Amino acid sequence: MGKNKKDEKKKKNKNGKNGHDGNGNELINRLNCALSFEYAATIQYLQQQCAVKGQERQQFAPFFAASSSEAHLHAQNLGNKIAALGGVPTIEPAEIRQGATLAEMLRHDLDMERKALAAYVKAWESAQGNHPLVFWLEEIISEEQLHVDELEKLNSAYS
Repeated sequence: MGKNKKDEKKKKNKNGKNGHDGNGNELINRLNCALSFEYAATIQYLQQQCAVKGQERQQFAPFFAASSSEAHLHAQNLGNKIAALGGVPTIEPAEIRQGATLAEMLRHDLDMERKALAAYVKAWESAQGNHPLVFWLEEIISEEQLHVDELEKLNSAYS
C-alpha cells in the first residue's frame, strides 16, 4: 500500500507541472497541438506562395508569403511560451495539404485555420486561472478568427 501512494505522488508531481493539478500537461499538450498547426501553416503557405500560377499569382503569392511569415512568428512565440511554462515544444507539424488549384489551396487553408482556431480555444480553456496566458491566447484567437473570416470570403469567391 505504501508503494502505491508513493507511485501516486510521483505521478502527481510529474503531471502537476507548473502548479496545475494535472492541467499543466493538458495545457502543454493543447499548446503543442496549436504549435503543430502553426508549423504546418508555415510550410503550406510557403509552398503555395511558390506554386500559385496564372493571373492569380500576382495577388496571391504575397498573401501566401505574408501568411507563412505570420504563422512562423506564431510558431516561434508559441514554442517560447511552451518552454517558459516548463514544456517541450513539439517538432511535429500537423498535416500539410497540397492543392493543385488556387481553389483547392484556399479550401485547405480554411480547413487548417479552423483547426488551428479550435486548438487555440482548447488551450485557452486549459489556461483558465493564468490570466496573462489567457489574455495572450485571446489575442491570438482573435487573429486566427480574422484569418478564418478572410479565408471564408476568399473561398466563396474562388470555389
